[in-house]
Amino acid sequence: VHGNPAFLVITPVLAWLSICNYWHDAMHFALSSDWRINALSPYLLPLLSSPSMWYHQHVIGHHAYTNMAFKDPDLVHAVPLVREHESIRWRPAHAIQGRLASILFVWSVASGIGLNLLNDIGATVKMTYNNVVPCERPSALGLLAHLGGRVLYIYVSFAWPFFATELFPTWPKAIVWAMVPNAIFSICFMLNTQINHLTGECAHARDSNFFKHQMITAQNFGNGNWFCFYFSGGLNYQIEHHLFPSVNHTHLPKLSAGVKRICEKYDVPYNHASGYKEAIVQHFAHTEEMGRKPVKR
Repeated sequence: VHGNPAFLVITPVLAWLSICNYWHDAMHFALSSDWRINALSPYLLPLLSSPSMWYHQHVIGHHAYTNMAFKDPDLVHAVPLVREHESIRWRPAHAIQGRLASILFVWSVASGIGLNLLNDIGATVKMTYNNVVPCERPSALGLLAHLGGRVLYIYVSFAWPFFATELFPTWPKAIVWAMVPNAIFSICFMLNTQINHLTGECAHARDSNFFKHQMITAQNFGNGNWFCFYFSGGLNYQIEHHLFPSVNHTHLPKLSAGVKRICEKYDVPYNHASGYKEAIVQHFAHTEEMGRKPVKR
C-alpha cells in the first residue's frame, strides 16, 4: 500500500461489489445450502452494517413490511433530513432534500455514519431498530462481541489513516483517505437501493395480499443489462428478490419471465425502469415531491 489516489475509488467500488454479490445473499441465507456459511460469512466483511443489525433492519423489518408506515425501518432513516413517505412529519429541512447537494450528502454518510454508527448505537441502547423493529437483547458476551466488532469497524474504516503516518504524513491526507472511500461506498449502496422502492409508483402502494404488496412496492431496473446486474448484485431484479428473498440473486433473471406473465395475467403492475438513468430520475422526482410542505386539508 502506497496511498495511490486511484484506490480512493477502486477500493470502495470493489468493497461494494463484494457486499452486493455475496454479503447480501448470505444475509438472506441464499449464498450457500449450508446455514453455517450463511450465518458466519457476513462477519468476514461487515462494511455495510453489523450483521445482527442488518437482520433486524432489512431481513425482518424491510422485507416483511415493505414501505408500510411505522413498520418498515427504511422509511424512518435520517428523518430530520429526509422525508420519503407521507407518514413522516414534514420538517423545514425537508424543503431542500431534492437538491443534488443534499442528496449526495445524505447518500455519502448513510452507510458509514448512519447504518454503522448512529442506527447501531440507537438500536443497542433502545433495543429497537429505528423505533420500529424490536431487537432481541443480547447476552453480556454477545454485547461485548458486538461492541468489539463496531470498534474494529471504526478503526478499519475511519481511523487507520491517522495511525499510518508514513503513508499519510499530514492530517488533510489522512482525512481524505478516511472519508472519501467511505463516502463512495455509501453512495454505491444508496444508488442501488433507493431507486428500488422510493418512487412515485412504489412508495405509497399497498395491498392486503402479501405477495402482491411485495410486487407493487418494488421496481426493477435495467433487466437484461449485465452492468446493472453485476453492479447491483441482482438488486435490479428487486421484484423477484422480494418474492423469493432466500433465492440466490443469480437465479432471479430466470424467475423474472414467469413473474411478468403472472403480473400480466392478473393485471398487477410490474414496475420497471430501463436502467440507472431512468430509475434515478424517478427517485429524485419522488424525493423532491416529498420535500414539498403538505397542504393541509
